[in-house]
Amino acid sequence: MAPSELVPAAGPARAVRRRARAEADVHLPGGGRITASAARRLNDAVPRSSRSARDSRWSAYQDWCDTYGWDTSEPNAVLCFLDDLADRGHPATTLDAHFGTLRMLRALYRTPLDKVEIKSCLAIVSQRRGEEADDPLVEPGPLQADGVDLDELRLMVRQLDRTTVRGKRDAAVLLLDWWMAGRASEPARLNLHDVKFTTVKITDRDTKKTTARPALIVKIRRSKADQQARGQEVRILAPDDQEVCPLFALREWLDVLSDDGQLTPGPLLRRIDKHGNIGAKAAGRHTKDEKRRGGITADTVNDIVKAAARAAKLTPTPTPEERAAVALAAREAKEAAEQAATAEESNAIMKAWRTARRAARAAIRRITGHSMRRGCIQAMLDAGNPAEVVAVHSRHSPRSTAFDAYRKKKVSWNENPTAALGLAA
Repeated sequence: MAPSELVPAAGPARAVRRRARAEADVHLPGGGRITASAARRLNDAVPRSSRSARDSRWSAYQDWCDTYGWDTSEPNAVLCFLDDLADRGHPATTLDAHFGTLRMLRALYRTPLDKVEIKSCLAIVSQRRGEEADDPLVEPGPLQADGVDLDELRLMVRQLDRTTVRGKRDAAVLLLDWWMAGRASEPARLNLHDVKFTTVKITDRDTKKTTARPALIVKIRRSKADQQARGQEVRILAPDDQEVCPLFALREWLDVLSDDGQLTPGPLLRRIDKHGNIGAKAAGRHTKDEKRRGGITADTVNDIVKAAARAAKLTPTPTPEERAAVALAAREAKEAAEQAATAEESNAIMKAWRTARRAARAAIRRITGHSMRRGCIQAMLDAGNPAEVVAVHSRHSPRSTAFDAYRKKKVSWNENPTAALGLAA
């Protein structure tokens, strides 16, 4: 048999049916194209807060390039932009964040930074960090939220009227957020079926006696550290003090939903308007996600924490006059910078304003939504729990530098080595 006999005879060409799409394909900055649906999925794969930060940083870089006659793809443009940020008084953390974003986007746009520019940018960031450390007017390092300890949490909860619908909801938010060492977005994203009440057997380490304890299992579907949505589970034992017990607060909130006929699938923590309407029935602006239309957001959690801290007098409440003075100082600084004869003079004015503002902010206590996470982690570590156990509860890697930042790297006064010298009064 001849080899040619194994080849099928050519037949009529198969008709190709092209299917039109409702939306045009998206052309990428670096070349090529993808479908509009793929573009949306890629966009949604990045958290909204990260997208906003990325867009803001690129916009600032683009504005700087337009102002000073640089092209965004030009070599050393990122380097000089970071230097200008430092001249305007931005901290090293801000420079580092901009560098990471711009390096990524330049690579995406196929104009990547070369090795020399990358090293130079890192040197600029490092120099700015040292400059901050040597500045006698400003405390170095990022301005971080202070942790809320258990006694302060109790004070915050006491400011709520827990006989009202809003008071019961806010108590559930505060207590659940603290005991799960939550990021503000995590309790906000919980669904009704993500929490499970149970009873577990606990064996005392000293007496070896086993007792039954109420507990709560919280399923976190996705978080900042779990973008792949593998899911993580947080376990909380009910504390003896009912006032700060998240299980008691959560049951009270679920009773509210039941009485309102809303013990239905959906967000666990729901919106409440000024008329007392709950969930999707509440007036006002709802979330963009239709599936979570009646739920609260991370901003709501943050607002509840800040309001409770102010009510408990853990943080000061700015007066209208103080707010006006801050706004006036910012406006005057920006106007003076715009009227400056040179860029150097303009940068010096902005740097002086930022230094003064940062010093004022560092002088007062800062409590935000993240204070609950920090306070819970610190309380667990102070109680003598192994760091690796606390890291599992807070959903950190044991080797995480972020987790290490929560630890108080200070020797307790009881263990202070100077006491052993026998010179203490």
